[in-house]
Amino acid sequence: MNKKYQIQFTHRCAVLLEAGIPLSEVLSIIGSMEKSSNALLIKIRDGVERGISLSRSMTIATYKFDPTLVSMISYGESSGTLALSMRQACEIMGKRDELLKKIVSMLVYPSIIVLATAGMTLFLVMYIFPKILPLLSGMNVTLPLMTRVVKEIYEMLSLYGLWISILLIIAVSAFLYAYKARIEFRRKAQMFLLIIPVAGNALKKYFICSYCRSAGTLLDCGQRLPAILDQCADSSTFEPYKRAFMIAKGEVLRGVSLSDCLRSFETIFPPAVPDMLSIGERTGSLSSMLHHVNRMYEQDLDYLIKQVSTAIEPVLMVGMGLIVGSVALSIILPIYEITNHLSR
Repeated sequence: MNKKYQIQFTHRCAVLLEAGIPLSEVLSIIGSMEKSSNALLIKIRDGVERGISLSRSMTIATYKFDPTLVSMISYGESSGTLALSMRQACEIMGKRDELLKKIVSMLVYPSIIVLATAGMTLFLVMYIFPKILPLLSGMNVTLPLMTRVVKEIYEMLSLYGLWISILLIIAVSAFLYAYKARIEFRRKAQMFLLIIPVAGNALKKYFICSYCRSAGTLLDCGQRLPAILDQCADSSTFEPYKRAFMIAKGEVLRGVSLSDCLRSFETIFPPAVPDMLSIGERTGSLSSMLHHVNRMYEQDLDYLIKQVSTAIEPVLMVGMGLIVGSVALSIILPIYEITNHLSR
């Protein structure tokens, strides 16, 4: 049950519960609609029918559900507002997924252009250029600079291309292994992502929006701040934020304010975040301030994505034209030189 299906599952539960259908029947209906997750839902339904709460049944299930979703369901069960809580959880996860899709879409287009440029360049260098090399070698003409550069690149790839490919595969495999197996390496790699000028800025805004929205809603539901920080750490996929929330939880339990805790992590939390939260703590409206931070950074993220989408297209097209055009000219110019040489 991936994130997309969790959102769909929560939405369907909210709709059916609002219609007055008992929870066990709701789970049966959703299980019949989604055959791939039917076994998991049957297990959860059996737990509910045995008197175990839905949140507890989801916690002990083999699949790990979103901690925010489980916490919201637990609050809804205790307060008698399960349908409303599930609808709120659906909105939180849906908005988080929507923001993530915006960031992915911002990065997909440049990636496609870069891959297309690399593919066309390799095609020209490794397939088209070798066809004119015998002709160039047999003529006593001085090759243009671009042609000489491309010739050197072609000869290097012909001689060492296999070894370069093997080394790249080994390097990527070693990186993926270290990223998966070593927390400290993963944390440093993710921290590097967060300091990249444009993509890192977008990621930070996304995480701040996501955590502030969840924390604000959970505070509104009566959750204690240490428990919320624990859930934020549990649900975080980025080690720098997971570590920050775990440390902040311990500090909050010792009586330190949340804003003061976050000031220690200025690399991942811009100064505006603890400044605004400090105002919320002084005025007794921390949950409201968390929602304000969420809205502010969500607007900033939308603006950043629009700016990048508008500015990056001409830059990429010019870059693509220069690279592919240079390789094409390295093939065309010597032919032009040969034609002039023969006409004399």
